Amino acid sequence: MKNAQHTPTGKNNPLRQAGRKTLAVLIWLTLGAMLPLSAQVEAPSSGVPFEKALADARQVVAMNSDWKVFQAHGESMEPEFGASSLLLVSEAGYENLQAGMVVVYRDASGDLVAHKLVAATANGWVVQGLNNDRPDPGLVTAENLHGVVFGVLHYQTGSEKLVAMDSSAQPEVALAKRY
Repeated sequence: MKNAQHTPTGKNNPLRQAGRKTLAVLIWLTLGAMLPLSAQVEAPSSGVPFEKALADARQVVAMNSDWKVFQAHGESMEPEFGASSLLLVSEAGYENLQAGMVVVYRDASGDLVAHKLVAATANGWVVQGLNNDRPDPGLVTAENLHGVVFGVLHYQTGSEKLVAMDSSAQPEVALAKRY
């Protein structure tokens, strides 16, 4: 066996060393993905004025009587949506909820909140804002669920202030709330 090559074994094996480096990078990327986003993340925005985005959102929800528009406020769900976003929400059966869905629900203080479903428990769903360090204090139940977010329209930051604040013309507000 003139041409046989010796492959190092143990700690000196280059394949084993490369595997350790790859594993370290994968762990670093996984942990980084699980950490809350920095508070410096900005709310998404577009060049579309609020009035136009609202008209478009209303045109979409007019297609189904189970759909509603909510105006988002807060930063706990950035960069998915924030203070310059309209949420398109569909009434959904509680039994159809799945982890990862973003829902609008009424919390114990009476606020409508838009957060992501984390895990089902025997008493309800655990929810959490993307930028929150911990889950919301209450659970989503069949009684407090308003619906599932199925679409988001972003509008030009500040343009909603230019629209006359006729409360009957404004969508309900769903908070991306920090706890």
